[in-house]
Amino acid sequence: MTTHKNPVTHTTLAKIIGNYDALLIDAFGVLVRGDGLLPGALDFMAHLHKTAQPYLILTNDASRLPSQSNQWYQSLGLQIDTERIVTSGSLLTPHFTKHNLKGAPTIVLGPEGSQAYAKDAGAHIVAPDDDAAEVIAVCDDAGYPFLETIEATLSTLLRRTDGGKNTHLILPNPDLIYPRSATEVGLTSGAVALIFEEALKLRYPQRTDLPAFARLGKPHNPIFEAAVDKLRTRNVLMIGDQLQTDILGANNFGIDSALVTHGLTQWDERAHIRPTFLASTPLM
Repeated sequence: MTTHKNPVTHTTLAKIIGNYDALLIDAFGVLVRGDGLLPGALDFMAHLHKTAQPYLILTNDASRLPSQSNQWYQSLGLQIDTERIVTSGSLLTPHFTKHNLKGAPTIVLGPEGSQAYAKDAGAHIVAPDDDAAEVIAVCDDAGYPFLETIEATLSTLLRRTDGGKNTHLILPNPDLIYPRSATEVGLTSGAVALIFEEALKLRYPQRTDLPAFARLGKPHNPIFEAAVDKLRTRNVLMIGDQLQTDILGANNFGIDSALVTHGLTQWDERAHIRPTFLASTPLM
């Protein structure tokens, strides 16, 4: 039997979090899932507040504003201040500024919170079937008639590409799935973006210059850069439940990570993506 040369350290969060200046905590799969709180979440957050351990909630959610997330967390009993919540949706503003997209006609897929993020970034929001759209931002899989809107937006993208027009594609939340309950998962905006990219490849099989989505959330650097800038330290621990987003992102950014055992990823020592720690439940 072949084993990995560097086995992951099995521990508890209580034993390791004191070694870090601050924590980055994923929300879905660590603290909550679609049907409510995960075991140990309340005690864990109470411990952080009691010990004044600095932390940020680092979430790929681009469907809720931080104020909306704050209200939802409070309804579950979690006291998390708005300024501690860093969302992938908030990255739209610096992205629009960097790429001179302010005022650009933009199709936004997502609920009210997603629309608000885009407007704050300077987007001029247009309908999914508007061929004037220069930007498509896929923020969430909900908040619109799903199949109808996806087909209209994809058709717009293909018409623009047929006509030689460039379309800037943005994906704040690269997640493919999220935990709805202990036995159920749901699709997220990352899955929607894959449909668009694969459709482009199908229509133009010989082209190498097809547009691809700019991915902003975990595992990509922009969201980690925003968090570290806010905390003013790189001695941080990323606590997450998915190898492909939380752990890979931490590895690429050069910070330590802990994979919780009650999350979406089922740990296997043969995995190529390696967390620094495997943290058993309960969280404290």
